[in-house]
Amino acid sequence: MVLRPLLLLFVNAVLLCNIATAAESRPISQQLPELGEVSASPYSLQQEYDLGRLWLKMFRTQVTTVDDPQLQSYLESLLYNLAANSELKQRQLETVIVDNSTINAFAVPGGVIGVHSGLFLFSDNEAQFAGVLAHELAHLSQRHFSRSIDKAREANIPSLAGMLAGIILAATVGADAGIATITASQAAALDSQLRFSREHEQEADRVGMETLSRSGMDPNGIPSMFENMNANLRYARSKPPEFLLTHPLTENRISDSKNRARNYPRKVYTDNLNFQLMKKRVELLHSKKPENLLAEWQRETDVNGEAKHYGRVLALIELERWDEADAQLATLLADNPQRIAYIIARAKIQQGQEKGEAAIATLKQALSLSPRNHSLTMTLAAILQENKLFRQADQLLTVHSEQRSEDPHLWYELAEVRGLAGNILGVHMARAEYFILVAQFERASKQLRYAHQLIGSDNRVLESKIRQRLRDIDAMKDEMKELQGG
Repeated sequence: MVLRPLLLLFVNAVLLCNIATAAESRPISQQLPELGEVSASPYSLQQEYDLGRLWLKMFRTQVTTVDDPQLQSYLESLLYNLAANSELKQRQLETVIVDNSTINAFAVPGGVIGVHSGLFLFSDNEAQFAGVLAHELAHLSQRHFSRSIDKAREANIPSLAGMLAGIILAATVGADAGIATITASQAAALDSQLRFSREHEQEADRVGMETLSRSGMDPNGIPSMFENMNANLRYARSKPPEFLLTHPLTENRISDSKNRARNYPRKVYTDNLNFQLMKKRVELLHSKKPENLLAEWQRETDVNGEAKHYGRVLALIELERWDEADAQLATLLADNPQRIAYIIARAKIQQGQEKGEAAIATLKQALSLSPRNHSLTMTLAAILQENKLFRQADQLLTVHSEQRSEDPHLWYELAEVRGLAGNILGVHMARAEYFILVAQFERASKQLRYAHQLIGSDNRVLESKIRQRLRDIDAMKDEMKELQGG
């Protein structure tokens, strides 16, 4: 079966992006190596796409992801802007934000891009953050995974199941834990591929820098992020940041990226305020004491002053100090009444002040100007639910699910809302889609069978849809068994 060698390749390649490696002992040439034509892969983009989506489903079963529509919307918007200016041909992308405060990012064949929430924390500006994403997009556009297939075959790694476990552990718990799942012989086989991987890393730096420049962002975002990571490495007591373990960094590599950045025309770049606002959201996400952050952000400075102002609003909302939050937000809205982050904050404050109708009106007005906006839609659905308008929330999310059918958080919320609305058939259908997206296929099948029992004999359209979804699940189960070596 053609999928088998691709699976081996896939596991190998992703593992190289998720395991710790020894300190670099060999200098890397300033000249990029010739690695062959990008189009030379014997495997199709569709095969990579199907495999990547299956892996993402399995990945979600093992990690805690961030359920924040604003962060998700920001990441998707930035990523699609970068992709439009990249060499990536297949631009059907899927993103995942892992709830982890460490520095890490990864790319999976088929257009899956993942970041740890900690990447926001360790990036000073959007160019640095975007530089990491551009680097990962370059891994995909240059098809580094598929181009490693011969090396993967030479490695002759025996256990796909064990490797998959190592991938997930290294990406979520830590590289040391991932390494623990790999035998010594397997690790030795992989070490022979590391030099090749490092060449890929340097190529991804170059291609990613070009993507940044084409996107109107500072190419220095990549070397300056490297310096941030290197500084973090010096202060690390136990082990380097995850990203440095998965993407080996050397002085030569930093120097090379700096030299390349100098070749671009000098321009004055301004940071994107939206990035700084999202960074405040992540800081609050990882804070156990919002009152401490509030005190810190009240010490106003000229650096990121507006973002800190927004942070104070967020902290006050978290502390349910509604009137204070309202007063703080008024200044931001006066200067920028159309910024979606501020509009959402206003609606949440209105809801907290028991002004539900006003909160709903605020969000509906914003959606009339930005139809189908993910952040606005999910916030409106939540507030409709809080005001016991369950059927309206059901209708809203049902329409939204047609545009975001691969979003597990949306399907989870839709199932909850449908239950409250008394839409039992809809509950089972939504739960099935959620379970599919987190690779819980038996539970998905059970939900579909429950749904089938509830439909009338004359509902041929829905019956046909359910039967097709059951066949889809059977196919995914078979593919998952093969991926796991079963």
